[in-house]
Amino acid sequence: METIKKIMNSILEEDIKNIADSKLVNWQEFNNKSILITGATGLICSIMIKAFCKKKLNLKMYLLVRNKENAKQMYGENENIEYIESSIENFNVEDIKVDYIIHAASPTKSKFFVEKPVETLNTAVLGTKNILEFAKNIGIKSMVYLSSMEMYGTINDENVTEEKLGYINTLNVRSSYSEGKRVCELYCYSYQKEYGVPVKIARIAQTFGAGISKNENRVYKIFADAVINKENIVLKSKGTTIINYSYTTDTVIALLVLLLKGKNGEAYNVVGEKTNMTILESAKWLADEFGEGKTDVIIDIPKENAGFAPDNKMVLNNEKLKNIGWNSNYTLKQGYTRLINYLKEEKNNEK
Repeated sequence: METIKKIMNSILEEDIKNIADSKLVNWQEFNNKSILITGATGLICSIMIKAFCKKKLNLKMYLLVRNKENAKQMYGENENIEYIESSIENFNVEDIKVDYIIHAASPTKSKFFVEKPVETLNTAVLGTKNILEFAKNIGIKSMVYLSSMEMYGTINDENVTEEKLGYINTLNVRSSYSEGKRVCELYCYSYQKEYGVPVKIARIAQTFGAGISKNENRVYKIFADAVINKENIVLKSKGTTIINYSYTTDTVIALLVLLLKGKNGEAYNVVGEKTNMTILESAKWLADEFGEGKTDVIIDIPKENAGFAPDNKMVLNNEKLKNIGWNSNYTLKQGYTRLINYLKEEKNNEK
């Protein structure tokens, strides 16, 4: 196998090595196999793909991407990677057969959910149906669908297990994402029950870590950039939502464990260890820990809805995932520290 493009950032290199060295994953199950990965240029899957390359397995990877050239810049030339250039909504490939599928393609930005709710729903629902139909027709060993903790809706509960659900307002364009995830989960469950498709559902918590795009505009990146640049952290809400997080390394390992050991048709919370820290509290901790006295936390709530998820007091339970052999390695504070060190090194490399 040819090596991937050299990773210059030491934090990201260490994360990828830690995944490749993980004893929680039975890596030999992937040897002499093939896998289809959608959302292949996103944060989570990009790290997974680089970890597979690090292992130097005989694993054929089919990467579904919207722009092949952009993907090639990310992974370089690799004899074990084949690119499929297509939108997930129009995915229709009949000439390949794979053993495994990781289906992660999805819009991720709140602004997009609000401005393009129809497109958000189409990408989620039509795309997931296409992948499930493909999985049914070729007969795969296993598939994981990446759902989201947002499918729970608004729920005030500090022990949210997989069977609990909260409220989602269907007459709100922001719900195109969360309600779309619910529909996709039902599609997965239905394909498993009716056609026997061996699909598992991963309900992903807020995942962050080394490898994020410099153009990322989600809250954890905004906070980290603020303290690095010695600027104020500006909250666009009261910040009372309790953080459910997972560091990237933990998330990738969880998905691979779930792919190999999860129960078909079931959902699993992919979340780090319990923390009752709110968004506001995490912002204050970051300012105190890294701001060097030059970062304050300011609340500035816009008059118009900017598309943020509603305040939520839920705490996800991860016991079901632990019961099939997974454990998290990073606390919220450890994850933030690694993220900030990664961003600082990236900034120095640019100079």
